[in-house]
Amino acid sequence: MRTDRSSRADGPGPRQGALSEKPGRAVPGARLPASDASFDLPARSLSVGTARRAVRDLLTVWDVPEGVRDDVVLVVSELITNALVHAGGTRITCRLHRAAERIRVEVADEITGEAETALPVACRPGPEDQHGRGLLLVEALSLGWGVTLPSDRPARVVWAELRSA
Repeated sequence: MRTDRSSRADGPGPRQGALSEKPGRAVPGARLPASDASFDLPARSLSVGTARRAVRDLLTVWDVPEGVRDDVVLVVSELITNALVHAGGTRITCRLHRAAERIRVEVADEITGEAETALPVACRPGPEDQHGRGLLLVEALSLGWGVTLPSDRPARVVWAELRSA
C-alpha cells in the first residue's frame, strides 16, 4: 500500500553520501554530495539534537540562507520527534534533497505494533494540551508535506518540501 498526499508519485530518493552521528564529520570514505544526503540515527531522544546539528551543518555547506536553514532544522526536529513517539522501531533515516527552488526532507521510521495502521495527521490541540503541534509547524513552514508507505518494508516516510531560498 502506498499513501502520498502530494501530486508527486516518487518515493524516497536514493541514498547518496552519508553523514555520521557526530555533527560536522563525514563518514570516512564518504563524500558530501552536492544535492543529496542521508543519515541513520538510533531511535532515541538524543538523536533529535544530533539530527538538528547534522542538518544545520549540511545546509551551511550547501550555502542555504540562515532563515531557510532554521525552518528546515525545525521541520527535521519535528518529524524525527514524531517518528520517535509514534513508530517504535530501532532506527530512523533522515534524507535531504536540494533542488533549484526546494529542499525536500524525508524521515523514514520503522513501524512496529499498532503504529502500522496509523498515518500522521495534523491535529488541533487545545490550549492545555502539551503535545500535538509538530505537524502544524511542519504544515506552516513547508510548501507541502505528506506520508509515503514503502511497499517493501513496514515503514513510514514522512516528507516535507520547503523553499530553498
